[in-house]
Amino acid sequence: MSLKKNTQVKKNQQPVKVSSAVVHPTPNENPSFEPILTREQVAERLQIKASTVYELARRRSARPMPVLKVGKYLRFRWSEIEQWLNEGRRG
Repeated sequence: MSLKKNTQVKKNQQPVKVSSAVVHPTPNENPSFEPILTREQVAERLQIKASTVYELARRRSARPMPVLKVGKYLRFRWSEIEQWLNEGRRG
C-alpha cells in the first residue's frame, strides 16, 4: 500500500481522499450527545474563577461538584452541573 498526501491507495483500487478534519456530531444529529467541558469552560459559564471550580470539585468539599477525571485532567458535563446546582438550591 502506498500513501500519498491526503490519499490512500489499496491494491487494485482507486485513490480515496482522506479528510484530516475531525467531525463531531451536533446535538441535532445525536440527541444523547453532550460536549465535555473543561474547568475553564465551566468557570466561564458560572462566572467564577477556574480555581473555584477546582475547589468545588474536590472530594473533601461538603457537596462536591460532579466531575469526570481523564488522567490528571478534570472534565465536566453541563447537564450534571445544572442538576448539582438545582439540588443545592433545594436543600
